[in-house]
Formats: sequence, C-alpha cells, structure tokens
Amino acid sequence: MTNKMPFLVGDTITYTKTLSESDVYLFAGITGDFSQMHMNEEFMKKTPYKKRIAHGVLTFALGSTASTLIQQQARSEMPSVSYGYDRLRFTNPVYFGDTLTAHYTINEVDEENLKSYASVEVFNQKEELCTVATHILKFFPIEE
Repeated sequence: MTNKMPFLVGDTITYTKTLSESDVYLFAGITGDFSQMHMNEEFMKKTPYKKRIAHGVLTFALGSTASTLIQQQARSEMPSVSYGYDRLRFTNPVYFGDTLTAHYTINEVDEENLKSYASVEVFNQKEELCTVATHILKFFPIEE
C-alpha cells in the first residue's frame, strides 16, 4: 500500500446520463424540493423556460458520480472524502430528457495537504455548459 496521491494534473473522466422525468420526481421525493419549477408544467409555460426544469443540485450530482469514477479509474488505495465544492453555478437550465455529460478534470494536486482540486463541468447534448464547480477531495494516509 502507498500514501501517494493517486492523481496527476490533467487526469480526467466523463459520466453521461439522460435525465428522465422519474429521475426528477425521485430526487424531489428524496430532498422534499417540490418546487413548481420542477413539478408544474402549466406554471412553467408562463416562465422564460416554457417547461419544467431539473433541480440544479441533481445536475450537479452527476459531477459527484464522476468524482467516484475517477478514483476508481486511478485505483486509489488512499481513503478520501469530498472536502467541498467552490464556485458552484447553474449556468443553463436542464430540461427533462436532456442528456448530460459531466467532465471531471484534475487541476491541482496538493501532496502536502493531501488534497486534489478538480473542475466539474456538466454539458447538455447541445454542448451548452449547464453546471460548473470546483471540487476538492481530501485524502487520508493509510494507517499501518
């Protein structure tokens, strides 16, 4: 076993998923967020969006999945936890049926503090940026 950070700057992974109506409804049930923006098609016809949109946090969650996948790809032996996200923004609406691709790219590896910093960018099928953030992972040395 090793206590070496598992990433290099530039390491990347993607995760793609089409968001269905049931994904949005299940997420609403889990979180309790039943906003009209997500649940009421007639209400949304009167807004600039014209139809229901997915929860921003649901679109953001795909970046969390990508974080897990990049750790699996690196075959990391060091345990880690999400230390947080900075500069999270929802830059475009996501509609039911949109296919989203989360790009997760390592931008910095801080060996001294055992942290990695990655850009999270979620694009729709039209290649429009919908969600963006910086993710920080905190690693822990393996105790022997």
